[in-house]
Amino acid sequence: MRYARRCNVFAVTAEETVRRPGRPRNAHHDQTILDATLAILREQGYSGLTIDGVAARAGVGRPTIYRRWPSKPALVVAALVQSVHIAVPEVDTGSLRDDLVAVQRRQIRLMNLPENRRVTAGLVADLANDPELADTYVRDYLMPRRDAFFRVLERGVERRELRADADFAFIYDLLMGPLFMRAVVWGAHLAPAAAEDTTDVILASFAPPPKRRRPKP
Repeated sequence: MRYARRCNVFAVTAEETVRRPGRPRNAHHDQTILDATLAILREQGYSGLTIDGVAARAGVGRPTIYRRWPSKPALVVAALVQSVHIAVPEVDTGSLRDDLVAVQRRQIRLMNLPENRRVTAGLVADLANDPELADTYVRDYLMPRRDAFFRVLERGVERRELRADADFAFIYDLLMGPLFMRAVVWGAHLAPAAAEDTTDVILASFAPPPKRRRPKP
């Protein structure tokens, strides 16, 4: 009965959507708005971005934006998610070390871009004071990236390159934490070798124990 009631609700919603009058959504406006949002984020950071500013940059009205995204946080996260420069990584080289090094190298390239550090620093500063932004950012931006990273670790466990009891979330934090601290907090340029260095620390800490040799008879 619960499933039937849920289906009925969806059916009514779909019917109402079909009957609702109005102009069809212009996909070109979507991209224009998101591009304008990213441009302002890079120039002014999260705190400097306003819906009015995005509307002016994109050449649309405020209602056009609000019909697509209900709030500034939702718009910002949507712009980050659609950016090809920070798309969800999908890596599978057949080797856990090579996969992790590839992920870290990509993260280093992103964090070494001054505009990316500025956007990240601004967002992080506002997460504590904007629960809506924090929830949206974690759900729509961070979690898909962490899930992709977890798939890399799962393959490592399957190939017996990683302990079966390894804490994936802890490994993720151990890999990303040093990069974030140096690039965003300290403002330092990340060396390419940081990819290998951080990866090797993880593998040394979470590799399966060596197989015991059977004593000779």
